[in-house]
Amino acid sequence: MRTLCAVLVFMAVCLVNGHCLDFKDQLVGVKRPSWIFPGSLEDQFARLVGLTKYKKMDVKTVEGYLDKLTIKDELKSRAANLQERAICFTCQALIRKLQTHAITVELLGTTICSIYFTIQTWTINDFCKQIVRINKPILEYILANSKILTPEYACSILLQNENCYYDHPALKWETIIPDGGPILTTQNTAKLPPRSKPLKILHLSDFHISQDYEVGGVANCGYPVCCKRNLGNPIKGTDAGTWGEYNCDIPPWLYLDALQYINNTHKDLDLVYFTGDIIDHAIWKDSHQDNSNDIRFVFDHLAQSFPNIPILPTLGNHESVPLNMFPPPNITDQKLSQAWLYELIAELWSKWLPNEARSSVAKQGYYSVLANNKLRIISLNNNICYIYNWWLLYDTNFLKEQIEFLKRELVEAEANGQFVHIISHVYPGEKECIEPWEVNYNSLITRFAHIIKGQFFGHTHTDSFKVFYSKIDGRPNNVGYNGASLTPYLKYNPNYKIISVDPNTFNILDVDTYYFNLTEANLHPYTSPKWMKLYSIKEAYNFSDLSPDNFDIFAKRLSTDRNLLDVYWRFFVRNGDASLKDGCNDECRRNLLASITRTESLA
Repeated sequence: MRTLCAVLVFMAVCLVNGHCLDFKDQLVGVKRPSWIFPGSLEDQFARLVGLTKYKKMDVKTVEGYLDKLTIKDELKSRAANLQERAICFTCQALIRKLQTHAITVELLGTTICSIYFTIQTWTINDFCKQIVRINKPILEYILANSKILTPEYACSILLQNENCYYDHPALKWETIIPDGGPILTTQNTAKLPPRSKPLKILHLSDFHISQDYEVGGVANCGYPVCCKRNLGNPIKGTDAGTWGEYNCDIPPWLYLDALQYINNTHKDLDLVYFTGDIIDHAIWKDSHQDNSNDIRFVFDHLAQSFPNIPILPTLGNHESVPLNMFPPPNITDQKLSQAWLYELIAELWSKWLPNEARSSVAKQGYYSVLANNKLRIISLNNNICYIYNWWLLYDTNFLKEQIEFLKRELVEAEANGQFVHIISHVYPGEKECIEPWEVNYNSLITRFAHIIKGQFFGHTHTDSFKVFYSKIDGRPNNVGYNGASLTPYLKYNPNYKIISVDPNTFNILDVDTYYFNLTEANLHPYTSPKWMKLYSIKEAYNFSDLSPDNFDIFAKRLSTDRNLLDVYWRFFVRNGDASLKDGCNDECRRNLLASITRTESLA
């Protein structure tokens, strides 16, 4: 939907100007309305829809698409006065058209896709049909049955933007935060036999495995993801490397090679955290069978690689069919439900989890487990809060179930003198998780910060962290770590992380990132990639310890020290050659700085 709105705002600008901008890598002397997006319209539009090649679209073509959606006159009448709310208006207009049956889900979907075809170069003709087929039943059910859907409410969720936000009860529910408990000391914490060696945790995230990866395939194919069999025009070049490409997901042999390297190199692992996303970005071909096979493949090989180590996973938004769809538990229709996914992971994860955790996994993909009598790991399926989960247009109350679960587990951990790690997929504060989840989650972090020793996320593919601040006094009180990704998509080098934890206080001692250079690896197709240590947080940033206070000081330093921000950004992209070529402009720098200290998207 965000892509759709960007497309239609672009169209409106075409109508105002009397011509459409020619999207190319180098534009000279082209004037565009700078108030629509921060940065050039071409770059922002390309970013929103994931374009890599652009093609000129004339006004007649634009008007033809607007005629199909019956909103050309409405857009034209407002185009001359477009302000920051232009995307908001377009979004609301389309929702009204859907609700009044002026347009259908199928028409809307195929029209958007046709626009995508106009701008891109494609090689197969069933892409639009497949996307619409997968999403149509859910959207039609929601349109017919939602009791909360209004244009204003829908666009408040879909755009997650302060310029398009409307109060609604579905966005205002709260959990009751229990009164404060004791600050844990060595006297009132659970006891363990003394241990001098740090606890070592492997953090893996975002594999996105392409089972049909083709060495020598088209790496610049025009689709959202490339390097796949029978995808792309060979005229563009058949140059997909053995170990992956910067705009492709990974071949299965890279996943297996990485597991073997980690297993051979890190002999002292105590736990493995996996923060989600197994399925690749070929969103037009999701199926229950293919996703099930890929999920089973990943967890079977994780179990074989680390047979004596507990593996504690969480779901990614790509595991569902369709992508991002996590309905309320009372949606039981097999065509709409994700019960197949929850039952599958309950089976596959049972080897690492106690029996009592299986029921919550089978219900909604979350659980709690004790690593020992001092450390509790809580795994949340926070994909339910993702703004592209269409089911949020139907209901948000079902999100409370996991928030209440998290609260109960934290209360119990505190009462038992235990410390806590939280693992989940969607990174908070990135304008991708709806307000009530983020607000209530942050309130619980504030209340239980004294026992929460680490939060671990995935999803963004970036090597980054977040500082959480008390909602009471504004002081830094917790830190969230992103595991980045094994996939190089988009423009990163593959990585994994090793977390060192004090065995007595359970404070995070350090986090080491390991990576390999994809360009170099592809020069040696018959040799395993050369993994190496990229950096240690403590060493690279000269931290005395990884306390929230030190991360807060570091975040403030980044705002004034350009060289330090450059270092942070290079680690952020893991020295990916494609990213280094693009560089980090002023907008990129502003986004980096904002992200580090933002844990509520609309705060």
